[in-house]
Formats: sequence, structure tokens, C-alpha cells
Amino acid sequence: MSNTTNVLSRLFKRKSFLLLSACLIIFIYHSYTSITDLQNSNKPKQRNNLLPDYDEGYSNSISSKLSSSYKSSDTINSHNSNLLKNYLKELSQYKPNPQILNDPEYQLEFTKTAVEHNLVSLSYLESLVTIQPKWFDEVKEKHSNVVKLLKEKMKAIKSQKETDPNHYSNLEFHSIERDGAVIVGGHINDNTWLALVSTRLFRKAGGVLPVEVMLPRREDYLKDREICDKYLPQMNAKCVIMEDILKLSDNIDGNGNQIDNDEINSEIWIKFYDIKRELAILLSSFENVLYLTPENIMLKPMEHNIFEKQLYKDNGLFLWTDYGPRTTLVSFYEITDIKFGNKKTSEFGLPLTEELNKKAVEIKENHLRDKINFHDLENTLPFKQSDASEIIINKRVHLSTLILSLYYNLNGPNVYYILLTGDKDGGFGHKETVTAASHVLNNPYYSINTNVDSNGYWYGDEFHGVSMLQYDPIVDSYSYEAYMDKYSKKGKHKLTYKNYQRWLKQSNERRSPLFLNINNPALRPIELIKDNIVKKENGDRIKLISDTPYFGGLFERDIWRVMNDYICHLQLDSDYVKKHFGKSGSKEQIEFCNGEMKEHMVWVSN
Repeated sequence: MSNTTNVLSRLFKRKSFLLLSACLIIFIYHSYTSITDLQNSNKPKQRNNLLPDYDEGYSNSISSKLSSSYKSSDTINSHNSNLLKNYLKELSQYKPNPQILNDPEYQLEFTKTAVEHNLVSLSYLESLVTIQPKWFDEVKEKHSNVVKLLKEKMKAIKSQKETDPNHYSNLEFHSIERDGAVIVGGHINDNTWLALVSTRLFRKAGGVLPVEVMLPRREDYLKDREICDKYLPQMNAKCVIMEDILKLSDNIDGNGNQIDNDEINSEIWIKFYDIKRELAILLSSFENVLYLTPENIMLKPMEHNIFEKQLYKDNGLFLWTDYGPRTTLVSFYEITDIKFGNKKTSEFGLPLTEELNKKAVEIKENHLRDKINFHDLENTLPFKQSDASEIIINKRVHLSTLILSLYYNLNGPNVYYILLTGDKDGGFGHKETVTAASHVLNNPYYSINTNVDSNGYWYGDEFHGVSMLQYDPIVDSYSYEAYMDKYSKKGKHKLTYKNYQRWLKQSNERRSPLFLNINNPALRPIELIKDNIVKKENGDRIKLISDTPYFGGLFERDIWRVMNDYICHLQLDSDYVKKHFGKSGSKEQIEFCNGEMKEHMVWVSN
């Protein structure tokens, strides 16, 4: 009996000890969580699933996450910085002589001539600009030297790769990751704010590619630290300061000679607006780059497998077109030694198949000059102007393309923008340089044949174009092949750009929207409301985006919800907010959010 009592006593004591221990653990846990909740009580709470959980590790120190985002890759960044400056130094040697370009005796003469019968003919293009022989010879000689230089570089790279095809040459820009998206940010034009919205909507559409927002200078980071340190990292995105990368250079060129760093840096920042696309792509961490302007919105998932498609592997460069027909001067082809042919390889912009091109007949001289669209002829650039709001490129395959495009942009306003557009002011010549460079070097590229669409709204019997709708290149290639298979044997009268676009619109499956470039106006919600754009003076409200077979009113609602979350719910501390309200969380900002912003949010959600 006593033994039984002792056993029961020991069991009771053990259970009591375990129960007491459990109570103590529960007490400590609740005490800790209460303290944690108290410490975090001032943090804003998540309102909806458009935003991920907050980054608990957010730091207010200037060198917090931004530095760590690429500190480990300093060696690669140093190499890329050095290589870029080396290329810039070599390109500067072949800059056309400004004394010749600026000499009054050799000035270009421009003529405004209207297009007749929708034909941008050879004779029409020749009439736009008169170029003096001295000017022509100077530009041609320097261009020939640059092309020769690039061919030598590519030959050296090929030779270095013969022993190890997967190894980076010291003449190539090295990459840390294989695929990613690149957006040029900066406080000018609120580009960092726009990049934040673009990235958020990219993720909402299902895009999984890592994103780098390339900031020109450290000043741009300091003005938008919360975006860079807190909100972008939540979405597998980060800010990269190009100025900091450029400072990593050891200022020694490929031959061991000292590079004049001050002169190169000065050239970079003077010409930055024109060369920012090439700089951002070359200095990014990625080999395969989806380049977007900050106003661009992704409409469907962009995944790594787009870079695995055979169409991309065959070309390494996807390009999109703008609205108007190309007006690149005939002189550009003569300067770049491109021999355009006397046969048509497209019909009013629609590329013909290889089989049809073999059957093409030579066009007589008088007919060639005045009765044919010049950019339907063989070896000419695509018929439509280029849109550079989005580019998909393998920068390793197209290194020479990017460097030649860089050269065109460095000498753009007074030379190549004029040659590429036929316009005295150069217009949007910077949009054309990647296409032109790839074409001149005979590098492969795929130019999308699906026409860009304008999206916007009607108000007062007038259409207001707000955005450009661009389409998926893979679906584009399938549709083009299907159309040509069906109609190429029925005569060339069917094979025109207009007929093809009409056929595409007959079925939604023949086109698949990929980008919506919202740029007129851009997604600056404070201006959209205060400048009477989305709410007119008479009280009328409008939606910026018209419904399409691919997206409707919920799409614009989600855009406004994202902007409202950042500006009102989270009270984003950014340069964009400060320039309107003085500081984040000001009385004016709260009144705006509780008043005009809230009213429009309610309206756009209905």
C-alpha cells in the first residue's frame, strides 16, 4: 500500500511541475507579444492584399539595405564601370568634328514637305534634308571607324570564348543574375514614384522577374529612401545608384592607360537623358533584360520562360513600333554602308515571307523613286517608327548593338537623330537608335507586327489619348505565321499592313496585350485630381482607361487603389509627396486623402 502511495505521490508532483512550467511559458509568451504589440502600435496596418507584409527590418540609416543590395557584387560592378568608361573613351575618339558640323558653310538645309498618297517614297525622303558633302564625309568616316572597332571587339570576344563558351570575356559586361526587369528612376519627373507604381502593378499582374530601379545619382536615393529601402524590397525589387557604380572604376583602360575620369563623367551626365537606356541596361545585374520606362504597366505575367522561347533565342532582341511611318533619311543608309535593294520585302509595312521574297521582281528606277514606300524595300529598317518604351534584350548577344546605339545617342541631337527621323529638331530620334544599331551591324532582331493601339477616354465629343497598348511578341509571331499561311497564296493584294491589322482584330485570341504605357498624363494622382483631369470643373468625372476585350473598369480601380495605399494609407515619405504637401503626413495631405482622393476612389470603384 505504501509503495502505491509513493508512486502516486511522485506522479502528482511530476504533473504539477509540468503544469506549472506550461503556465510559466504561456505567461512569458503573452508578456512578450504584448510588449511587441505595444512597440509596433504606431506602425500602419495592412489594409488589403494589394500590398505585401511590411518589411520589419526597415532601417532609417542611409547605408541600410541599399548598400547591402549590391555591396557583395562590387567586383562585378567595378569591372562593368571600368568597361563602360573604356568604351566611352574609345567612342569619343570617333566623334564627328564639331568644327565641321557647326561650320555655317556645311549646315544642313531642311524642307517641310507633305507626304502624298500615304507614300513615304525615296524621292520624298531625299527632299527633306540637303546634306553638304563635307558634313556627309566627316560623319561617314567616323561611323566606319566605330563599326570597325566594334567588329574587332566582337572578334576578340569570340576568340576568348572558344576555350570556354560560358565564360565572360573581359570585353563583356558581367551579370549577377540571368533575367530581370530594369526601370530608370530618379526624382526628376517623379520617375522613382512612377517606378514604384509600375513595379507594384507588375507584381499584381503576376510578374516574377526581379526588378532593378536604376537611379542616376545618390541624390535620387536620398530623396526617395523609403521607396528604395522599404517598399521595393518587399517586391523582390531594389534601387541601384548608377553614380555609385561608376565611382567603382579604377580608371584604367584596356591597354593599361589612365582614363580621364572627370572628362568621361562630365560626358555621361551632360548626355545622360539621351544615353540612360543603354547605361541602365549595361550596368544592371541581368543578362536578359526587360527594359521599361517608368510609365509602363505590365498587363500579364512576365516570367523567365519568355527568354526560353525559340523566337527570343534566335534574335535576342524584341522591339515594338510606334504609330507613324518611318522617315529615316536615305543618307543614313549611305553613311552606314547599307545597300538597300530594288525589291520589296514588305507590303505597306507587312513583312513578306522568305518564299515570297524569292519570287520578288526588281522594280524599275522611276517606279522605285516615287511609287513605292522606301521602307518596304529590302535591307531597309522596319516601315513603322520605333517605340522604345519597352525593349527585351540579351545584352551579351547584343553588346555591339548597345554600344553602337550608345554612340548614336552621344552624337544624337546634331547628327543621328536628324538622320533617323528627317526632322530638324531630331524629334524622338533616341527611340530609333537600338533598332538602327542592330540593323547596321546585321544583328538579329524581331520587330512586332501587331499595331500599337491608343487607349484613353471620350469627353466632349473628343477622344483624349492617354496610353499606348503594346502586344505580346510570342503571340504576335504565331498570328503572323497563321495569317501568311492562309493568305500568302491568294495574291499580294491581301498582304498589306492594314489587312493584317484588320484580321488581327477579328479575334481576341490573335492579340495578347503585354504593356500599357500610361504617359499622357502619367500616373501622378495628385495632379490628376488637382489639375481637373479626372474631375472636371463642372463636377464630371472620367476614367483614364477605356474598357477593352482584355481589361475593364476593375483595372483602373486597382491602379487607383495602389496609388491611394501608398499616398494616403501608408503616407509614403517620398519626393513626389513632399513637393505637393511639404512633408509626409501633413495636414494638407490628410485633407487631400480624406476629401478629393477618397471621393474619386469611391467613384472609380463603382
